[in-house]
Amino acid sequence: MQQLEIEYKILLTQDIFHQILHDYQNKITKDYIQINDYFTHPILSQKKYMLRIRTKNNQYELTLKRPYQNHRLETNLSLTETEKNLFLQYRLKNEITDILENDGIKINELQHPFSLTTHRYDIQLPEGVLSLDENTYLDQHDYELEFEVNDETQGFSQFLKIIEPYHLHYQHNCPSKVARAFEAYKNSHK
Repeated sequence: MQQLEIEYKILLTQDIFHQILHDYQNKITKDYIQINDYFTHPILSQKKYMLRIRTKNNQYELTLKRPYQNHRLETNLSLTETEKNLFLQYRLKNEITDILENDGIKINELQHPFSLTTHRYDIQLPEGVLSLDENTYLDQHDYELEFEVNDETQGFSQFLKIIEPYHLHYQHNCPSKVARAFEAYKNSHK
């Protein structure tokens, strides 16, 4: 399945994270833990692709995100536990591995340097899904607000209204979880 991802996101302090969580606690529709296993390859970095397997509620999803216009084109495939293990052994063929191989990325050359665990709280709003994320990766701990929307203009306007009471200022999206995790990984290997 492919979809265009339109989202706005900002890093939060621990205090503001907990304040927003408190303010929206009656509107939380989902509360769960997800683990993202990230994969690296020089061509993935060069093309600004992101490849991961997400584990959530004993379900597995392989995701490839690629730049598309000013957003990201996301390809998601549900995996069984057996398929996940086959992917980790570089023995799975599917739509995503075909895209990677067509771009010159050999599956058996992928690296799996780290995982990132997120405790996510989802709040369904008319304009999209507001998520509050508490992330743990390597020796890092951070907090993030994401607003994934269907309509860029309406979504952006609502995002600004959501963050305004907390005196947050938005200029552009904060670095992605994977970018922050890669930065921490590089810094830990200097």
